Amino acid sequence: MDEFSLEKMSDSIHYGKTKEYFREVLSSYHNGNYRSAVVMLWSVAICDIVYKLQNLIDLYDDASAKAILDEVSRIQDVDQKSAAWELKLIDEVNDKTNLLDSSEYENLRYLQKQRHLSAHPVLNRERELHSPNHETVRALIRNTLTDVLTKPPFYTQHILQELLDDISESREILNTRSKVKKYVVNRYFDRTTEQVELNIFRSLWKIVFRIENEQCENNRLINLHVLEVIASRNKASLPATIRGDVDFFSNLASTGSPLQYFIFFLSQNHELFPLLSDAARLKIEHYIEKDPVCKTAGWFVKENIFKHGDDLKEWIVKDRPVFSSDQFDYILQLSDSEEWQEKFCMIASTYYGVSTNYDQADSRFQVAIPQYIKLFNENSIKYLAEQIENNPQCHDRGRARHDYTIIKARIDELYGDKFDYTHYHWFSRKLGLAD
Repeated sequence: MDEFSLEKMSDSIHYGKTKEYFREVLSSYHNGNYRSAVVMLWSVAICDIVYKLQNLIDLYDDASAKAILDEVSRIQDVDQKSAAWELKLIDEVNDKTNLLDSSEYENLRYLQKQRHLSAHPVLNRERELHSPNHETVRALIRNTLTDVLTKPPFYTQHILQELLDDISESREILNTRSKVKKYVVNRYFDRTTEQVELNIFRSLWKIVFRIENEQCENNRLINLHVLEVIASRNKASLPATIRGDVDFFSNLASTGSPLQYFIFFLSQNHELFPLLSDAARLKIEHYIEKDPVCKTAGWFVKENIFKHGDDLKEWIVKDRPVFSSDQFDYILQLSDSEEWQEKFCMIASTYYGVSTNYDQADSRFQVAIPQYIKLFNENSIKYLAEQIENNPQCHDRGRARHDYTIIKARIDELYGDKFDYTHYHWFSRKLGLAD
């Protein structure tokens, strides 16, 4: 990394005061005053860490940050001339926060040693003052920029309660997944490390999928959305996290909304299901089989998602379950492949096609067809026409002539004038295309 790169990187320093102080480091470095550069670099790093801790206190009342600054203030009060508080500061930050990882901590300790050699009359065998060389100083500056100065202040392990209280108070505003993601990433997760997020993930897992009380129930949905955000940001790390404590992550509620929410979560994170204990998987499979809502989402217990689609069609024909619009939306977004889109259209058509009376056919059509009509391809639109043709509750109902105009429009988009209506006598009569 050359001098220009160091200057360019310094533009990303988080705090204005730190950036101003850092100019003195670069000035000394460029002028060959390497001892001065190292001494000032240490001071800048320590000041920047203090600013970050104070920021966490001011904005989020972070308990760890407050404890660290209280401790170093106590040391300073005892001996104003001692520099012991500086080492105590980075030791405490390393132990109690996530501002530094182990390699960054060691880099700071090495900087402190170089600062000590540069600031004090330490003579070598030739009775000359210690003088770090150009490459050493450049490396120290680069590491300090990367490890400390350009980082925003990170949350410590005390973030959880602040996060839970915040989103609970804001849940009426944060009423969609996208709003939750934007809010928590901007306010919290842009300022956390991976390990902090995984610690929050572990706590939320218990709160969302295990604990049953009024407070958890009121906040279960928004807490689930936050859990989903963390999962999407840390997909590569989640398997190892769960393998590291299978018993904890397999300890789930036996029924009710916690287990329902867990099944919905697994439908988006199916790779985690095989990592759970045998007992947990059996519990989940049993609940999917008996709970009508979870049955639509629990595709991950099948050999693949298309087998799940075939099973949904069979279930619809056999047991006539009633689906909501939300369930259809959820089934659709289980996969974004074109093959699944076609399978979904077949499921929706089957749902409409097994209507048992005119009123039911009216309501099922509205739930299953109009909002998805643009997704139908040539195969699935033919399948829909067949379902209508084979059920008089569909093709004889009073609203059919009006409702089927959207089907006719989609057929025209797909086939032009090449669709053979002779195979769909009752359907085409309703469209006014046959006698």
